[in-house]
Amino acid sequence: MLLFADVRSFEPSEDRLSHCLFCGKELVLLPDDCRQGSCFDCLALSVAPPSPCPQCRALIPGEERGVGCSECGWYPLGG
Repeated sequence: MLLFADVRSFEPSEDRLSHCLFCGKELVLLPDDCRQGSCFDCLALSVAPPSPCPQCRALIPGEERGVGCSECGWYPLGG
């Protein structure tokens, strides 16, 4: 549920309609769209699954793997 109004507006261009790069569904591109050309169904499939931390074996969500483990402080680049 949105707790705020969406105040984005379209550019004058008619390039609002597109297709998903993965499945081909028709899309309406919104200003500042962060889906990178995919529909919401394909975007959900493109998120990496959780993986265990190499040090403490705690599960790290796929989208957070680049920032390391919040449990033990492991960092992917050894920092």
